[in-house]
Amino acid sequence: MLPILRQLHDADGDRARADTLLRMPDSVMLKYHQVIDAACRRVGFEAGSNFLALRVSLALAVRDGAGLPPPDLAASAELFRVGLAEFATRAAT
Repeated sequence: MLPILRQLHDADGDRARADTLLRMPDSVMLKYHQVIDAACRRVGFEAGSNFLALRVSLALAVRDGAGLPPPDLAASAELFRVGLAEFATRAAT
């Protein structure tokens, strides 16, 4: 198993899982999206599953003439990324 996938499986809580997902390369997400999704769902980390789906959709999206993905999809992915990053770095309360 790839070390980053092992990190996701062994993560101590959703913040650690979010951190791992944020650091994960697109190539790993695309190749192992079913494994990653199963790991998130197994522990009830719905935000992780949703983030994965959004990143995979963004990576697979048809680009425009400038090489950009659909603006609404790119904006949604960025907002989700920012929210997940804030969650991952927020101190546990």
